[in-house]
Amino acid sequence: MPSYGAQHRLRMRGVLRRWYVVLAVIALMVPAVLQAAGATGVYWSKVDVVFYPPSGAAAGNPLRADSQATIHYAAMVERLVNGERGNTESGTTSADLYGTGIRNGYSVYIPSSGGQWQSSFDRSAITVEVVAETRDDVSRVLTGIVDRIETTAVERQEAMGVIPRSYITTSLSPGTPEVSYQPSKPVYAASALAVLTAGLAIAAAGLVDRLTLHVAGRRDQLRHAPTAAGDRTKVRS
Repeated sequence: MPSYGAQHRLRMRGVLRRWYVVLAVIALMVPAVLQAAGATGVYWSKVDVVFYPPSGAAAGNPLRADSQATIHYAAMVERLVNGERGNTESGTTSADLYGTGIRNGYSVYIPSSGGQWQSSFDRSAITVEVVAETRDDVSRVLTGIVDRIETTAVERQEAMGVIPRSYITTSLSPGTPEVSYQPSKPVYAASALAVLTAGLAIAAAGLVDRLTLHVAGRRDQLRHAPTAAGDRTKVRS
């Protein structure tokens, strides 16, 4: 069995034989690397819509002045708001929205204090995150989502017959959401893509070389098969 060094030299010879495959992969990946190198940052904002139970005995409110009931109500509102875009799944994540690679989008979710395998909701709040390429877009989308949450929270209580003085109320935290600029890290992204490109180029060249050698070997076997059969016929006669 050839040593690891010998195997490595054989693989590299195969890559060198198929240099045109390496160049083809690099040519395909260069635009992606250049785009990553020139990537700009995004604008981002995050705010909590906090739900507060009604004061006093909450007469006339079937939801009661109970923290868990308020959490459940916030979760119901979150599902209704997310359902408007066909997504009823919680958007909880350990990373901020801009850190997931999204450049234009938003997330509406109940903050979870649980671990990876089990969610735990101990705050009666809905978190809204918005990321976009301009500050104005972030402010516009954030305002629209917060308005939908607050409107939905009131309308559902009206539909249940809750009297206004017993409403579960909402407020923003922070009161005035801040829109911040999050710079990108093009050097890291471009470097990662460059390493990926090199790996793909070497792997593709090695694969093409092995396939080519295998096909050539099969052709040689088929070419020599009739000659060998003829030789055996002459020996028998």
